[in-house]
Amino acid sequence: MIRVVIILFSLLHSMHALPQGDEYAALIRKGMTALEQDSLSKAEGLLLQAIDLRPTDKTTAVLYQHLGQLRARQNHRESAVKAFTSGLTLAPTSEGMLLDRASVYMQMGKEALALDDLCDILTLNHDNAEALFLRAYIYTRQHLNAKARTDYEHLVTLQPRNRQARLGLALLCEKDKRPREAMEHIDVLLRYWPDDASVYAVRGGLYQGRRQYEQALKDLNRAISIEPENPDFYISRALLYKDFHKKSLAMADFRKAIALGASPEECADMMLEADPKRPDGVKR
Repeated sequence: MIRVVIILFSLLHSMHALPQGDEYAALIRKGMTALEQDSLSKAEGLLLQAIDLRPTDKTTAVLYQHLGQLRARQNHRESAVKAFTSGLTLAPTSEGMLLDRASVYMQMGKEALALDDLCDILTLNHDNAEALFLRAYIYTRQHLNAKARTDYEHLVTLQPRNRQARLGLALLCEKDKRPREAMEHIDVLLRYWPDDASVYAVRGGLYQGRRQYEQALKDLNRAISIEPENPDFYISRALLYKDFHKKSLAMADFRKAIALGASPEECADMMLEADPKRPDGVKR
């Protein structure tokens, strides 16, 4: 949404230099009005008409970017990429447009193409926070942990309170068998956000992976106490109870997660492994 606002300001600034009776400017204004009214198809048609009038105008690069965003919002990803690519022929150093195209490529599962765009952005501006985060995410998926660590560490240097980067770095440290560093990043997050349920859930998962079950249960209970309507936390606790061999408690949490909106199909196999008739004598 922030990027959309920036684009609108860019359009307004560019339009100040256009004659008030100019058809190109009129189409842009109508397109903006349609966008404000959330009439995406109408806005797209108006922007296309404006583009046809001045296909090589500098302002048209911004129109292509906006057109790509409209199409992406409608899940028309191939045509969104085409719009961004057309815009980049007019403005090849546009970090925002490269980032938009990279994001759509990631949604399409084309991570290699997304990575190319992200590397281009970071060549232009090595401090682009969004590009750093997305590239680190892709590197992690590709098991290029050293490269991912470099990007995450750069990002947390730029933005010490960047929650996603800290979480990503903590999980990466855990994968790299650097448990102390992983917990240090979690501790930083909890200093900044002491009531963030997801951070407690992540730390609970780290404890569980280390078979420190009591600490894991404490953190998952805390996460649930903060966000009692989050089904993911109940699933996490159910899996922990299974590691505890507390199957009836695991079953109860799976059922609670389903009641809160979790997919019954995704929980089914895990639930079948639990035996609700087995007494365990453990109280929550």
